[in-house]
Amino acid sequence: MAKQLSNADKFLDVYNELDKFMRQRLNAGDYKGHTKLLEEMKQRYTIVNSYYEELKDYAKLRNAIVHESKEGVKPIAEPHDITVKNYYAIAQTIINPPKALEKIAVSYTNIFTATLKDNALEIMEKMHKHTFTHVPVVDEDDKLLGIFSENTVFSYLVEHRILETDQDNTIEEFADFLPIEKHKSEYFEFVPKSTLVMDIEEMFKQGLKDDKRISVIFITENGKKEEKILGLITPWDVAGYDGICFRY
Repeated sequence: MAKQLSNADKFLDVYNELDKFMRQRLNAGDYKGHTKLLEEMKQRYTIVNSYYEELKDYAKLRNAIVHESKEGVKPIAEPHDITVKNYYAIAQTIINPPKALEKIAVSYTNIFTATLKDNALEIMEKMHKHTFTHVPVVDEDDKLLGIFSENTVFSYLVEHRILETDQDNTIEEFADFLPIEKHKSEYFEFVPKSTLVMDIEEMFKQGLKDDKRISVIFITENGKKEEKILGLITPWDVAGYDGICFRY
């Protein structure tokens, strides 16, 4: 008959599992303490930042319930059931973090898109009204043709040396500046649907790439731009994410 684990043993198992995960994620050696790992994870990931104070308290509790001796680590106190349950839930939320498509992305059904035949002025008016910064331009199969943004319009005006466009112009008039590689000051990334919120946060924190800032991350089945868009994420979507998945 298997021995029943005490609450102290369960607590220490959670601590060790979380500690192992953080070391792997941060590529940290054994020399770095658990609290230091938490500090670094807090700086990088919203989900850890949200539970940081509790995790620090649990780290202190771990030190209080173990006794280093020649015989090994021995529990000297028993945490309450709710403490073990809460610690386990937080740790699992970090170790098995949510996917970006499920947690912070704007799903395709809620994305404002345009076609080449749409009136450009009407699209811009809707962008202004709803504070949309980037509008995916798609074909009849919902495949991405390019991005219509302020960058697109500015590049068009400079190229044609004009200060305004014809109010009857369609999006197709801007076709030369829609492809993602034609955006001079911004770039776009494509990631698979399995991508984690953690990974998205790191991508936005990378800053400039070839003197361009990342504006939108698109989610597709396998992270290929030729595939149908499943969702998109902007820096605003990440900024609005608090990382809290539950509270007891």
